[in-house]
Amino acid sequence: MKEENINLPKKKHYFLKIFFIIILLIIIFLYIYVKKIEPNIITIKEYAIVDNNLPYSFHGMKIVHFSDILYGTTINKNNMSKIIDKINELKPDIVIYTGDLFNSNININESDKILLKENMTKILATYKKYAVIGDNDYINKNDYIDIMKSSGFIVLDNKNDLFYYGGNDPLMFVGTTSILEKEIDIETANSIENNTYYKIWLNHEPIIVDELKKHNINPNLIFAGHTLNGLIKLPFNSFLLKQDGINNYTNNYYNLDETKMYISNGLGTYKFNVRFNNLPSINLYRLYQY
Repeated sequence: MKEENINLPKKKHYFLKIFFIIILLIIIFLYIYVKKIEPNIITIKEYAIVDNNLPYSFHGMKIVHFSDILYGTTINKNNMSKIIDKINELKPDIVIYTGDLFNSNININESDKILLKENMTKILATYKKYAVIGDNDYINKNDYIDIMKSSGFIVLDNKNDLFYYGGNDPLMFVGTTSILEKEIDIETANSIENNTYYKIWLNHEPIIVDELKKHNINPNLIFAGHTLNGLIKLPFNSFLLKQDGINNYTNNYYNLDETKMYISNGLGTYKFNVRFNNLPSINLYRLYQY
């Protein structure tokens, strides 16, 4: 009996040691996963947009939307080609980029700019490529505009563009600059002689919808980014690392009266180079008129 009592503390110590080793291994695995694995798993999110107001000539058209590369963090020269390949595999008719190519916490050099230009040029769209300016792009707005324009993107800096295809009614693409940088000009962006076209509004931050309500503007669609979906998504739809300019818009989709808003998860990371339960993604929209 005495021998058994002596062994009990030893067994207890042994099991505690095993327990702490298991906990340590779990922590190490989680660290590697959120830092190295999940930020590099790029997924495709597909949405069917069914809208009776869509001009029928655009029925079946494919739009690819990506956002927030934030180059120099988890997205770098080693994995830019993966993004390009995934976009081109979708064979988009139109490509949309909703800002933050740069990261205000990362200094990029001339070779980085050349690499970005080369890669963004490789993105293929049957018809058009559009881009708007994110808050992080203001570390060098002129470089951002040069890279995107040289890559074949139409930069909608408080501007609009009409896209005609097989009919008399176009899609009106409207783009406003980052709200956080306080250079937004909604009236100029929305100005056009005939303002009854099917309207697709592009802006980096999802709070654009609140600004548009103040102007009594209800676009058919809004595409935005910026949120990174909180980087770390917790149970019950809560987010650990939310950014400014999000308000309550933490989901990927909102049906707001006459307007549908889609928010990209983004591809890179900001401030904290981690992702958990929140894969970087590219959005594919198929437009249908029924």
